[in-house]
Amino acid sequence: MKIGIDIDDTMADTFEYLMPYIAEFFNIDIKYLKDNNISYSNLPKGMKELEYEFAKKYYDIVIPNTPFKHKVSEYIDKIKDLGHEIIVITARNNMLYTDEYKTTIDELKRNNIHYNKLICDFNKVKVCKNEKIDLFIDDSIENCSKVSELGIETLLFNSKVNMNCKTNLCRIDNWEEIYEKISKNGE
Repeated sequence: MKIGIDIDDTMADTFEYLMPYIAEFFNIDIKYLKDNNISYSNLPKGMKELEYEFAKKYYDIVIPNTPFKHKVSEYIDKIKDLGHEIIVITARNNMLYTDEYKTTIDELKRNNIHYNKLICDFNKVKVCKNEKIDLFIDDSIENCSKVSELGIETLLFNSKVNMNCKTNLCRIDNWEEIYEKISKNGE
C-alpha cells in the first residue's frame, strides 16, 4: 500500500512549537495565543498578511528542530516493515522556505523518519492522485475530505486546529492507533 503522510501536526508537534516564535514576531503574549488557540495554521486577519514574512524569518531555522509526536519514528518503521511505501506529503513551498526540501529532509533525518519519497506541494489532492496513494493521513479536514472524494481512504489526525470541528472523517489520536489500523487492514 502507498501511504501519504503529512508532517506538521501529524508527525510533528508544529502548532505548539511555533507559538513562542509567533508571540515574538507579532509582539503578542503567548498566553493570548494559547487562550485563543492561535498558531501558524490559523493566524487571524491582520496577522495572516504577514505570514510569509514570519515564515521566511523562522521556518528554515526552527522547523528542523520541531519535536515529533511520541514514537512516530518507531511506528513508521513498523509500517514500512509491513511492506508499505511511505510518501511524505507536505504543503511546504518556496514562498515559506528558502529551500523547502532541504529544511524538510533535515527535520525528517533529525527525527529518524524513514520514508520512500518526499513531495513538497500545496496541492495534496493532486499529489495523492498522481502518486496513486492508497491511504492518506493528515490533520487537515479540508485535505482529508478532498482526498476522500477521490475514493482514497483517509485518517484525520486529531490536532488543536481540527478538534472542535465536526466531520464524518475517521479520526485518530496517535501513531499506535494508526499502526493498528494499517496492520489490521493487511490481515
